[in-house]
Amino acid sequence: MEITFERDSVCAGDDVLAPNSRTIAFSDKPRLSEILSESGPLLAYMPCVQASTTHWLAWIDKECVAKVAFTCEPQRVLAVSMLVPDRCIDANRIYFSEDGQERAGQS
Repeated sequence: MEITFERDSVCAGDDVLAPNSRTIAFSDKPRLSEILSESGPLLAYMPCVQASTTHWLAWIDKECVAKVAFTCEPQRVLAVSMLVPDRCIDANRIYFSEDGQERAGQS
């Protein structure tokens, strides 16, 4: 099964690559937790915004399924808060809408 990850741009230079998509192949219907885990494909997909944590909302169809926080300095770190129970995903697209940024050291 293939699922396309697509996301908002995080800066004007990022717009050049819009729609910022990547297709990921899974051997079976993946669970939501597998897609959004720290060891899954999302960690490599998220864009690095220097000295910031970027917050995202993960959408499948019209349902917001998770909140994601991502930072890449000094290492790539992903924090996921599930908004729905874990389940197998039938959709072929997950959209990540930007939900704000924090500079390092701010809360």
